[in-house]
Amino acid sequence: MDLVNQDMKVREQLKETYLQNRTIANQQVASRPLEEQQQNNSAEAKQYLVGEPSGNEADLTNPDNVNLLPSERHDKWPIGFLPQMLILYSRSFIAARRSFTFLNFTQALSLAVVSGLCWLRMAFSEDRIPDRGSFMFFLMTFWPLQTMMTGILSFPIERAVIEKERASGSYRLSGYFIAKSLAEVPITIILPTLFLIVSYWMANINNNFGIFLGILAFQLMTILVAESLGLMLGAIFRDLRHAMTAATVLLLSLMLVGGFFVRALPHWLGVWSPWLSFFKYGYNACLELQFKGGQIYKCVDGSYVESCKNNKNGTFISNEALQYFDIGIAIQWNFLVLFGMFLAFRLCAYLALRFTKTADGRK
Repeated sequence: MDLVNQDMKVREQLKETYLQNRTIANQQVASRPLEEQQQNNSAEAKQYLVGEPSGNEADLTNPDNVNLLPSERHDKWPIGFLPQMLILYSRSFIAARRSFTFLNFTQALSLAVVSGLCWLRMAFSEDRIPDRGSFMFFLMTFWPLQTMMTGILSFPIERAVIEKERASGSYRLSGYFIAKSLAEVPITIILPTLFLIVSYWMANINNNFGIFLGILAFQLMTILVAESLGLMLGAIFRDLRHAMTAATVLLLSLMLVGGFFVRALPHWLGVWSPWLSFFKYGYNACLELQFKGGQIYKCVDGSYVESCKNNKNGTFISNEALQYFDIGIAIQWNFLVLFGMFLAFRLCAYLALRFTKTADGRK
């Protein structure tokens, strides 16, 4: 009754009632006929008490319910960690695969074509430098935003099942969390990869295939960071409305200080806030990658490149375009920071899922 009932208050009342009934039975205050009747029925009743706790009443108030197993069982888990994770991986992969539908595929492909048409075959010229920066910012914001919102919905939908299965001692929470993370990553990166393959070459970003792979790596890492942040918020807030509100405020704030919309923040805000934005690291790294390779650009009027002011009909090397942007730290450090954020947010999501209490104080 305790395991099948999801109402935590009812579950606690059931256990308290059981304790009281056992105490009364042990005090031998019942009448003799009643005792004889109980003895006659004991043989029949014992078959239903195989899974009864060992007799230590303190076990029944354990908030984790791990002592509801028979006392002779030394390992509280039915199987080892690796078999648990493999089974949970299979279940999580099947559930995640259902989100990969023909409709989602069509949406991603359509958006890729529309984006490619908007930035179609950009010329390697000075006047297209801002447009190239806007393409990278769109790339680093659209998919992370969508993925983060999906991540927020992940745990609230499954929370009731997780709590019920954890209460029965079915598996470790760590095994579930790792299996879920591994199962969802391939599904998460398929559509963004398709989007970039189409839009990148339509927009004529950089003809170097190595540069394309680098930009793809930063796009996927930014997406995984955003998904991890969404999982963390979904684990912290039990109310989905609260999680969505927090995500909206947080995302817009990080986007505003990311370095694209506002390039000259107030000093008291600009010295620290941009370094908290994962958009900044992905955006800056992709900008630096885009203008690598020694591509020759045409000067126009010197608005964006200093060397073109006195040579409007001349050319310049793509690296000089970076003076228009504030790229911050080097490419490899941007990736390490994003990877660190990914690990930190995932760890916080696990801890929040593990220790966040319900309304009645149960973990």
